[in-house]
Amino acid sequence: RSTEYKVNMSIVFEDATYIYNKGTPMEKTAIKGLSLSIGSGEFVAVTGRPGSGRSTFLQLLGGLLKPTSGRVIIGSSVGVVFQFPERQFFEESVYSDLSFPLRRAGIAEGEIEVRLRDALSAVDIDFSAYRDRSPLELSSGEKRRVAIAAILVLNPEVIALDEPLAGLDGKGKMEIFEELKRLQIEMGKTVVVATQEWDGVLKICDRMISLGNGTLTGDGGAELIKDAVSGMSQIQSLINVLKLKGVDLGSGVFDAEEAFLRIKMTAEH
Repeated sequence: RSTEYKVNMSIVFEDATYIYNKGTPMEKTAIKGLSLSIGSGEFVAVTGRPGSGRSTFLQLLGGLLKPTSGRVIIGSSVGVVFQFPERQFFEESVYSDLSFPLRRAGIAEGEIEVRLRDALSAVDIDFSAYRDRSPLELSSGEKRRVAIAAILVLNPEVIALDEPLAGLDGKGKMEIFEELKRLQIEMGKTVVVATQEWDGVLKICDRMISLGNGTLTGDGGAELIKDAVSGMSQIQSLINVLKLKGVDLGSGVFDAEEAFLRIKMTAEH
């Protein structure tokens, strides 16, 4: 059965449950009876409120955790980029940091340089200009892209990211959005993003999975579930506050740009 999945699916959850500290007073069920599959080449956003199980889901998907019960079938190689991955930099230069796992694996220096050039190019970082720079001296957006490149050098089929937009300004978020979409379209990667940035991700993902208390609360194309998602977003919170103040922006506002335009139009009239 798992062989069949590997043909078309990157990841399959079969009634998967994960319990932290099982059998202790601190026992907590983070994922409960989850069944779903992620197809090869999909761009999937995993959303939900804090405590919904997003990060645990990502760790199960990446094989970093094993389910307490049920199965997670991983039919593809997975690279996981954690929240604030730049904290994991420990070498003095971008080249040293990204090449470290490849040197450990005994890969020849010539092949290492080729892989680093390709990985950095994939996230729009110039190899020559950045190879000798300290990763700690880069901007937040650059650090996040170099962290993604550090996964790409290992050439996984699936790239899973936990809150990749955390701590970034608007420009940095847009850069990461563009790079992730390019990895999917141009490199054929399966991309899975666990995030609360619903408004931005809605524009680029193929599918959204919504979690609540460790269970599946929604699964479909962005257009199908955007109403439910927008109800949890910061934009929707702003709309609700303005409505209480007598300013009704109407329906169909799913991002900051649209909200700004509606507010401007309201002010002009």
